[in-house]
Parts: sequence; C-alpha cells; structure tokens
Amino acid sequence: MRHAHWILGAALVAAAALSGCNEQQVAQNGTSSNHSPSHSLTVPSGTSIDVTLGTALTSETAVVGGSWNGTVLNGRDGIPAGSSVTGYVTSVKAAQKGDRAMLDLGLTSISVAGHRYAVHGSTEAIVAGSTRARNLGAIAGSAAGGALVGKAVSGTTTGTVVGAVVGAGVATGVVASSDGYQVVLKPGTALMFTTNEAVAVRL
Repeated sequence: MRHAHWILGAALVAAAALSGCNEQQVAQNGTSSNHSPSHSLTVPSGTSIDVTLGTALTSETAVVGGSWNGTVLNGRDGIPAGSSVTGYVTSVKAAQKGDRAMLDLGLTSISVAGHRYAVHGSTEAIVAGSTRARNLGAIAGSAAGGALVGKAVSGTTTGTVVGAVVGAGVATGVVASSDGYQVVLKPGTALMFTTNEAVAVRL
C-alpha cells in the first residue's frame, strides 16, 4: 500500500513539473498552440492608391492644413476598397486675374479593419486650365469659357462647336485672363495618391 502511495505521489509531482514547463514555454513564446500569432503586410513606398473624395473642396475657400476625407476606390493587398482615408490641403492658391488657381492635397491616414495607420502620400497639384483639371471637371465655369473661345474664333454663335474642339488647347489662356476660375473638387471626385513611405498593415 505504501508503495502505491509513493508511485501516485511521484506521478503528481511529475505532472505539476510538466505543467509548469508548458506555462513557461507559452510565456516565452507569447502564444499558445491554440492561438496563432497575428501577421502584418508591408505596403511599400510608391504604392498608388485611388481615393474617392467625400469632402467638397475649392481653391476659393480652402486653407493650408484644412482636412478632407474619402474612401479607397481600388483594393490593394492589405488596403481593401472602401477603407476610409483622411488628408489635408498642402497648398492652395485662389484664382486671380492673370494667374491660375491651384489646389494640392496630401494623404495622412488609412483605416483598415478598425485600425488607423499613418500613411503619407501625395498627388499631382490640380491647376485650373490644365488637362488634369479638365479631366476631373475641376474648373468652375470651364464650359462657358470654351463657348466664349469658340465664338471668338468663328465670330458666330456656332462657335460653341469650335469651342468644344479647340477649347481644350486654349483653355489655359482663357482661365489665366479671367478672375473667376477656381479649382473645384466635388464629393465623388477620384484622385490617385502615391505613398511616400512603407507602412505595415495588420492582417
């Protein structure tokens, strides 16, 4: 009987020691066999991210440092479409006679799965009268400007047709000679930003 009790006691001691070793190993590894460690994906510098603006912006009222928000339009590895983004106005110049309005934006953060990441990115400045501004529909009154150009070229009311054709090539001069052409970005405008540094996104 005493021999049986001795064997049982030795077994309990061995079990306790084994349990202590397992707990120590879990503490050292920071995880257990039933919980896999989290992973992250690095979005490299130079990644292009298409963003849809959620904020209306205009060179007439925007100020440097003013904030804007939007959503990711194109899904990227680690940054799914629909992720919310924030940014600020990096540079702005209101329209003045003999000069063109300009608006420039910067990207500052992206939120993925409830986590907000600092993501610095930039885009090409939008200048009134430029091809990019016309493609974005970002010049207030540009259609009227095209009609005026056409009329001046043809000398008739049918000049609006000519304006539609040649207006793109001379719109810069029209905008520069006026004093009311602002850069206007409406909600829903799509802009492409390029990241300036790598960022690790938790998966």
